[in-house]
Amino acid sequence: MKKNQYKIDENYSIKVIRTIEDFENLKDIWNDLAGQNDSYFPWLCHEWFNLFLRFYSDGSELLIVILFRGSEAVALAPFILRKETYRGIAKVKKIELIGNVHSPIRNFLFGHSTEEEKKVRLSVMLRNLIKVYRDWDIIELERLPTEQNTFFLIKDVVIRNDMRFREYFCTGNWYLDEINYSSEQYFDNREKSFRKNIEYNKKRIQKKFNVKMEIKFDDNELEKYLDLYDEIRGKSWKAPESDKTFVQEYARLACKKGWLRFAFLYADDVPIASQRWIVCQKKAYIWSLLYDQAYKKYSPGSILSSELCRYVIDEDKVNTIDYLTGDEEYKKVWTPERRERRGIVIFNNNMKGYILAFLTISILPVVDKSRVLQTVKNSISGLLKKSSNSRN
Repeated sequence: MKKNQYKIDENYSIKVIRTIEDFENLKDIWNDLAGQNDSYFPWLCHEWFNLFLRFYSDGSELLIVILFRGSEAVALAPFILRKETYRGIAKVKKIELIGNVHSPIRNFLFGHSTEEEKKVRLSVMLRNLIKVYRDWDIIELERLPTEQNTFFLIKDVVIRNDMRFREYFCTGNWYLDEINYSSEQYFDNREKSFRKNIEYNKKRIQKKFNVKMEIKFDDNELEKYLDLYDEIRGKSWKAPESDKTFVQEYARLACKKGWLRFAFLYADDVPIASQRWIVCQKKAYIWSLLYDQAYKKYSPGSILSSELCRYVIDEDKVNTIDYLTGDEEYKKVWTPERRERRGIVIFNNNMKGYILAFLTISILPVVDKSRVLQTVKNSISGLLKKSSNSRN
């Protein structure tokens, strides 16, 4: 048995990774499991988490759980342990899957597992936290994909272990899969009015400007195009990126890996729209899109999206187009299928866990519906914070 690895039963053993050094040595195992996941690899690979931890560790503790069957790693839970004030109520020790708003999903890595194997392995890892490692108050798992049944399997394990929990909706995900046809067929499958609007706006803008499009893949001029993107963003409806340094580092990583499709639309050599797509494992993920509002009447975003759709379908031969997160109305026309990412909060069977569960499940929903009670809650939270600060 290896260091920090212990047997759970006759079939499985667990190893817990607590240091950055040990995490960095996991690259091969990690990417092997993530690669077998078949989707969202750019946000599940070791490089993504390595980059994330460089920017967002915030003094949190690693608690990465690897499940072995014999000598083979068959599942991995990229946990982190945080100390925070939960919903303004009390300071807690919280276990969560590593990630934040930049993570389209957060998930366990199961490799090639049948549904039954996934259920057993997930149960083993969670029971380890419930029965063995108990130094936590809540586990909060956000943005779990429903299409892989992870969310429902977790919920089933929690119920069978008599744990209190709260589930909630995180975000919608619009997508189109099983694309095994040309871009021409893709657009033929869209609404006629949608197709006509794109062609109409193309003709309008081409009458007034010399229009061209570029799609960048390599890193020879990436820095130039990152600056161009910022220039367009400054003229768009979007606020400046608060995490700009991290986002640009991820763009560099995606470019190096050959995943990045960095597109620009120009009017008379002026960049008026830009989009960043990620293409990996025959799947195209629409990462970000924006345009100069001065050109809004020409729908430059739709024009650029139409050209990128043609490219990824005909040249990259993707079988899926995925908008990642959000329920914006326009996504339905491009990608008519929808699924959800859901979250679940699990409360430990200790005194703090019982109290938090009672307040969160029974009391706070009532308080949140009442302005008077909400004011009282905020006042109490303020007093608790002042008391805590004075003790510190």
